[in-house]
Amino acid sequence: MHRDISGFKNVKFDILVIGGGISGVAIAWEAVTRGYKTALIEKNDFGHATSMATSKLIHGGLRYLAQYDFGVVRESLRERRYLSQILPHQAFPLPFLIPIYDFTPTPGMILGIGLKMYDFLSYDKNDLMDTDKHLANSRYLSREKVLEYEPGLNPKGLQYGYLYYDILNRHPERSNFDFAYSAAETGVTAANYVMAKSFRLKEENGNKSIHGVNAVDMLSGAEFSIETANVINATGPWGDIVLSTLEKTPIRKITRSKGIHMVFPRFHKNTAITFETRDKHHFFIIPWLNYSLIGTTDTEYSGSPDDIRVTRKDILEFMQQVNDHYPANLKYENLKHAYAGIRPLVSEENKESSYDASRRHEIIDHKKLENLEGLFSVFGGKWTTSRALAEQTIDQVEKTNDYSRTKSVTREHRLKTSQTGNRFSLFVNDAHHRFDDKYGSRLVDHAIEYYGSEFDKMLAFIDKDASLKEPIEKRTFHIKAQILYGLEKEMVHKLSDFLLRRAGFGNEGIPHDQTLNSVATMMGDYLGWDKTRQAEEIKEYKNSQFIVED
Repeated sequence: MHRDISGFKNVKFDILVIGGGISGVAIAWEAVTRGYKTALIEKNDFGHATSMATSKLIHGGLRYLAQYDFGVVRESLRERRYLSQILPHQAFPLPFLIPIYDFTPTPGMILGIGLKMYDFLSYDKNDLMDTDKHLANSRYLSREKVLEYEPGLNPKGLQYGYLYYDILNRHPERSNFDFAYSAAETGVTAANYVMAKSFRLKEENGNKSIHGVNAVDMLSGAEFSIETANVINATGPWGDIVLSTLEKTPIRKITRSKGIHMVFPRFHKNTAITFETRDKHHFFIIPWLNYSLIGTTDTEYSGSPDDIRVTRKDILEFMQQVNDHYPANLKYENLKHAYAGIRPLVSEENKESSYDASRRHEIIDHKKLENLEGLFSVFGGKWTTSRALAEQTIDQVEKTNDYSRTKSVTREHRLKTSQTGNRFSLFVNDAHHRFDDKYGSRLVDHAIEYYGSEFDKMLAFIDKDASLKEPIEKRTFHIKAQILYGLEKEMVHKLSDFLLRRAGFGNEGIPHDQTLNSVATMMGDYLGWDKTRQAEEIKEYKNSQFIVED
């Protein structure tokens, strides 16, 4: 996967996708697998915003049943099954415990009925070749059994509980990149750090059409044009802002919802816990790596998507809510990491808050709404339904242009990093058999966790230079070979790209200065950074991670 700006020039694409979050990369993957000459641009790095700032779940959305949004739940549960097949190294069954207290607002019997409906709507959940990915139905648990699953729960007022299953998306930033990487390796001309500055608009005989964009290479500052028959605006929280470059009021306004997550050293066991709070909101405590991941808030956000940050007030309020329901005695000084994301929700006038807003997605054909050909916008949706959104978007492009209809193959078609056969555990066992003597068992597991079926390509860098097997830092198994692999094969251009979205250990708290200096030096040697640029990269990463003291 190489970034080559010249590949965009003197070519007319069938489809140009703007936005490298999960919606955009899924659409690019969908388009290229259906035979379209496709381009993909992202003004920052792939998955740099909301698509990595998730609860690390692929789920149906149990609480949406309370909104009678059965269509969204069914679609999400169906897509949960597809994603568990095409992301075998990232998607794993995860049990969820719902404790029922004497203060729980929703009657336990209603929750039990809701879980049975959840089971019913996921009737095909185990139509999978990999039996290790099968999910059990929900079940009732006695008070004693609930405390056996999670001894840390407050026993006071605890009555009983339920157990159900969803899917853990272990590293969503890597899952997002897997789509981008697969699209590029299949033929998509893709580049991060390319911004669509404006649309190329044509007017003939009163008809208007978009035939491309004027773009800016954010790394070099060079401007160039991209010609295409169709532009798909898949910029998530920036969707209506991108449309404003047409110098008119966007057809659809986005409601932006801010969600924050907190990462603490593990204080609970290996079952995720779902709490319904006294004021009828919800939060999760999720086992992730060696941490307890807590998410998420859901509050309307009116600022610029570029300025989203976690504030100290956000943390203290959310921490208090958690301490009110789970006796973890969380303290600010023990926080390892916190992050914020923006959910782009389709505006609904009858909804009182973003918490109640639907997670449905909407595909806008601007030809129908404003007689503007060649432009499509996608709004709303969620990580879990991104593949379905992509399929429906390309269907709409074909319908509008009267193209021959093609069949989507992405429900089963494996990504380039997911060529692991019908059973992931057998793939892992075979990898250990072939590579343990050479690299060591722990390193093989680590490489598969981050690179899937491409793990041996990263490890092969060690064969050329044994020093690349050295660990980057002591707390994780990340090695120096990953830095070079990211630079040569994964479009890494900034320190944050590597720390946050390729290796990901920058999401576990800010590493020691020695580690940051080591990574920045190695990247600088490759990219030609002087000491000043290296220091700037470290500062930029740190600033992106600091909690705002408001």
